Amino acid sequence: MYNIKFINHNDSDFSKVKMIRTAVFTREQGADPDGEFDGYDDGAVFALLYVGNEAVATARVAVTDKGYKIGRIAVLKQYRGKGLGSAVVRAVTQSAFDKGAQRVFVDAQNHAVPFYEKMGFKVSGSEITDRGLPHIPMTLEKGDYHGKK
Repeated sequence: MYNIKFINHNDSDFSKVKMIRTAVFTREQGADPDGEFDGYDDGAVFALLYVGNEAVATARVAVTDKGYKIGRIAVLKQYRGKGLGSAVVRAVTQSAFDKGAQRVFVDAQNHAVPFYEKMGFKVSGSEITDRGLPHIPMTLEKGDYHGKK
């Protein structure tokens, strides 16, 4: 069983967000560490997913000039394959829709496109590079959202 806590970048638990993202993106995937913590973090809301007392997954939702954007979805390696990635994405997506978003954006790593498609996201642009990693822009319209499962 898991639980999800929402925080901001000033919360003391933001150190757990940093730990998870550094482990997954910088150490495991080789993302450029200089771009890992960016301007979106300052105004974002973060979901921290806990299994017991351990924070094992995170995601953020930020308001951008395009609208609500989710991102930096990360699950510690030993906790993957248990549905926790879907849970944390649903949490930040639902948060955006609860705040009035009509659509949510994500820049999905290429390998994760099928994961997002299962949740109703659709490819909405050409490949981009973020922190040295290839991503595909995707969009989820509120009416296509599959909701909590």
